[in-house]
Amino acid sequence: MPLVRVELFERRLNPELEEKIIARMTETLLEVLEAPDLKEHTWVIVEGHDAHRWGRNAKPWDEGG
Repeated sequence: MPLVRVELFERRLNPELEEKIIARMTETLLEVLEAPDLKEHTWVIVEGHDAHRWGRNAKPWDEGG
């Protein structure tokens, strides 16, 4: 059972984009694995997170820079 997780800032997501991400990630994985028969067993999880819950450079994320 292949599983792909995609994590993005919540503000970037909408239903149309989520559908596109799921379709393309599935297609890409099956192409790389050369295993089109795994399509019905492939899961893609798209998760959105608030930017204030992210951090980088040992500091909370500031969308301004």
